[in-house]
Amino acid sequence: MERISKSKSGFSLLEMVLVVGIIVILAAVLVINIGTYIQTSKNASSQADASRRATNDNIMSAEASMVALGFGKIKSSAASPADT
Repeated sequence: MERISKSKSGFSLLEMVLVVGIIVILAAVLVINIGTYIQTSKNASSQADASRRATNDNIMSAEASMVALGFGKIKSSAASPADT
């Protein structure tokens, strides 16, 4: 059986420290980017919610105006002003 010399038996401590250091740096960059993407998505979600609320407010205001003018929901079998 062939004997493996000590210099060929595996990675040195320096090589392992360098690899771990590179992995730590890449992980740090990844965490920073993920934080930025999360914040961007939260901002976009907030803007979409505000837009939906504004649209809903406009619809409710228009419906209230229609009811005030007599074009709202018909409560009885009488004709609405739009039918005259």
